[in-house]
Amino acid sequence: MAHQILQWVFAVHLPWVDSYLDPILMMPLTLYLILWERRYLFGKTAEYTLPLSTVFYYFVMIAVLFEVIFPLIQPLFVADWWDVICYALGGILFYTQMNHKGADRTDLN
Repeated sequence: MAHQILQWVFAVHLPWVDSYLDPILMMPLTLYLILWERRYLFGKTAEYTLPLSTVFYYFVMIAVLFEVIFPLIQPLFVADWWDVICYALGGILFYTQMNHKGADRTDLN
């Protein structure tokens, strides 16, 4: 949010951050929502973590969707292969730093 405020409210532009922060954060945010969904909506335990194969599957799916399919069907989308590297870095960040066993739901007190 700090980047969005700097960019849109204060008109501070940092070219590399403007271009690549969103793709880097795409995977951790998306994968964390998937992890939350599986734990709390589908009844998985707090001990559940996403397997590496699932993280890789979502990385490939997002990279193909955003960097191949969307640019083919909409000229306003531009394929940027640096974004694919950012998606990979975001997936690694999620898997190593965020994909850990959470607190049990009974420990809310």
